[in-house]
Order: sequence, then structure tokens, then C-alpha cells
Amino acid sequence: MPVKYKLAVWTSGLILLLFIGYSLIQYNAVTQWMIDAQKDSMRRTAAEVAGYFAEQEEPMDTDGLNESRRFMERFVQANQMFRLLDANGRMLMSLSNTLPADWVPAQTTSKESIVSVSHGQDRLLVLRAPIASAAFTGTLELANNLENVDTMKDRLKRLMFTLGAAGIFISALGGFIVAWQLLRPLNRMATAMNAIQQKGLSERVAYRDNGDEISRLSAIFNQMMNELERSFNRQRQFVEDASHEFRTPIAIIEGHLKLLDRWGKNDPDVREESIAAALQETVRLRKLADQLLNLSGESELEPPNDVESIDPSAVLLALAQNYRMLRPGFMIETELEEGLRMRIDPHALEQILIILTDNAIRYSEQIQHVRYRLHSHGHDVHILVEDRGNGIPQEDIPFVFERFYRVDKARGRKKGGAGLGLAIAKRLTEAYGGTIRLDSRIDAGTTVTLIFPLPIAIEKK
Repeated sequence: MPVKYKLAVWTSGLILLLFIGYSLIQYNAVTQWMIDAQKDSMRRTAAEVAGYFAEQEEPMDTDGLNESRRFMERFVQANQMFRLLDANGRMLMSLSNTLPADWVPAQTTSKESIVSVSHGQDRLLVLRAPIASAAFTGTLELANNLENVDTMKDRLKRLMFTLGAAGIFISALGGFIVAWQLLRPLNRMATAMNAIQQKGLSERVAYRDNGDEISRLSAIFNQMMNELERSFNRQRQFVEDASHEFRTPIAIIEGHLKLLDRWGKNDPDVREESIAAALQETVRLRKLADQLLNLSGESELEPPNDVESIDPSAVLLALAQNYRMLRPGFMIETELEEGLRMRIDPHALEQILIILTDNAIRYSEQIQHVRYRLHSHGHDVHILVEDRGNGIPQEDIPFVFERFYRVDKARGRKKGGAGLGLAIAKRLTEAYGGTIRLDSRIDAGTTVTLIFPLPIAIEKK
């Protein structure tokens, strides 16, 4: 059963239970009030009759009895009966208005009482009150048929049933409308999920941000889908880039193998050239595989505990010298503070710096200038790699250290980038207790800062 029908049924059921409880309480209260009103009226009538006889000073004779009859006739209403009994239970007077006297058995009493008597389907209230005066001693019986009360109760029942049925219908309709309104965002979310399943991750839930739980759920769902779509696109881009990176060396190796198969078996020059090229491309494949392994979730970087402190300036000087030879058109400058030490594997530091330097060179098209800076700051060592290249937009900076992310996808592919370098650099830096920070401005250049604690600060910790 759909939720909207369940809500409508539960709402109607709850309202029905409340209505039944309230109706029963109201019905019993009204019924008891009508019966109490009848009893109060009968007591007042009996008190007036008793007061009348108390005023009589002479014993009641036939004339007095007739006078008493005329007095009591004023009190007899429809469905009522008056009866006067002497001390021996002999009936002296009986007045009735559509209520037969034989329905009520004659009975004397010494104290006032009101009892309920049934005659067939009729219910009667009978009041018996003693009368003791100089004029008369006996019992007054006053009977009242509750037919009017029963008729009123039947009307009240029918009214309650009618109102109850109307209330159930209205509550069910209202519950269905309210449930439909409340579940509209969930229905839109279900529709969006179906659309995502059929059309892809670009679909979103349309909602109105009114601050309730369902709107917050819709917002969280859209944010989750944004993250999922972004992650999916990056991974798809990574697969494309990785495939492209693998395809080139594989094609080169395949081409040289075919060359060997055709002409290189008897030509030493062709054989040597093909073997050298194949080995070079094999090394390239291995490095690419190592990069992918470093970024896989199953490969955890655990640097050895006995890492010796090194002089980072030596690594920076050697790297600057190598890049001057590889890139003679680039100006490679160094500003190095001497005497600094830091605990890191020199090959890991070199790998980090190579990644940063390659990026700086790759995206410095106009001003071909890279500078290494090394200095201490408090208890830390700062290594800066600065360039004056294209720069990175501010909205992209929070994502540049994520895997598979590239600022300019088309240009990055043309320049050979796979979106892995900065992610590897960040992971290596953090593995040795450091942090990496990037600052950049469009057309002004980029500065990447590596921060590592001094060995003395590590020992204090």
C-alpha cells in the first residue's frame, strides 16, 4: 500500500477513535443530564405538593380531597401520573395524562426515593415521597415516562452517527490531501532516481527550500549526486587519460618489434635502436604503473621509522642543475638557506620536486622562469617552487590535489598531464609528516609550498 494511503488510513482511524471517545462521553453526559433534570423537576413537584398539605390544618375530608385534586391537576403533564396513598397503602387519588396508573405498582414509603421501572419497551421514573401533616399522612407517587428522553437519545445517536460518517469522510479526504502534499518531494526524488537510472547522473531533484526535513533531504541528495557525478567524471577522465598514456609506449614498442621482425634480425643498427627504444618505453610504462599504484587505495605509504635527516639544499641544487641541462631555455634560480635539515627520503623529496617542477615548466609558456626557495620558519622548513606561468583559477585551487583533476582538461591532455602528479606529491608529503600548500593567480604564476618540521621539533614531540 502506498504511503499516502497509509497516512490517510491512519489519520482517519485516529480521528475516528477520538470522535468515538468524545461522542460516547458526550452522549452519556447529555443522557445523564436529561435524567437528572427529570429527577430535579419531580423533586420540586413533590416538594410543592408536600408544602400544600403542610398548610392544611384540618384533617382531609371529601371536600378537601377534591380541593387537593384540583390543586394537583396543575402539575400533571404529558406522560405523567400522580397518585396519593394513605398510610395503609389505599389509593385515595390518581391523576394520569397518557400514562396508565397500573404501569406503576402502588407502594408506601417512609423516605423519599426515585427508582427506574420498566414496562415493556417503556422506561419510567417513579418518585415516592412520604407526607406527614395534620391534614394528611400517607405517600405521594409521581411517575414520569422517559419516552421524550429516549426519543432525544435516539436523535442524538443518529446525529452522532451522521456527523461521525461525515467526519470520517472529511478526515480521510483531508489526510489523503495532506499526505499527497507531504509526499510530493519524495515522489519527485523517486522520479529523479528513476531518471538517473535511465538517463545518467545529470538529473537532480527539484525542490523548494522551505527549511523542512524533506527539503534538507532533497538538498543533501542533490549534493551527493553532484559529488558522485564529479567523482564519476574524474574517474572516467582518468581512465581515458591513462589509456592514452599507456597506448603511446605500447604502440612504440609494437612498432619496434615489427621493425625487428621485418628488417632487424640481420641489421645490428636496427636491432640496437629497437631494443633501446623498447627498453625506454618499458621504463615509462613502469613509472606510470607505479604512479597508479601509489594512488590506489590498497597501497598505503608507510615511510621507514629510521629515516635519516638530510640537507634539502643538496637535493634542490642537484635538481636545478639537471633541469638547466634538460631545459636550457628555462631560467632555474635557487634561493637556499644553508644548514637546514629535514627527515625525508631523498628520493621521495626528489620525486615531489620533479612533479612540481614539471608542472611549473609545462604551464609556463610566456615567461620561462622557475625558482626554488628554501628557508626556515619557526620550527618548520619551507620549500617553495615558484613560476610565472598561466596560473590557476581560484575556484579550481581547492580541487587541484584531488586525483584525476585537471584545470584545463583539453590542454592538459595535449601537454601530457594525467591529473596524477599533485595528488602523488600531496600523498608523499603527508606521508613524511609535511603539508603542501598552493597559491596562484591567473597570468601571474603559481607558488607551491612544502612545509616539513625540523628534526628538533620532531624529537620534542
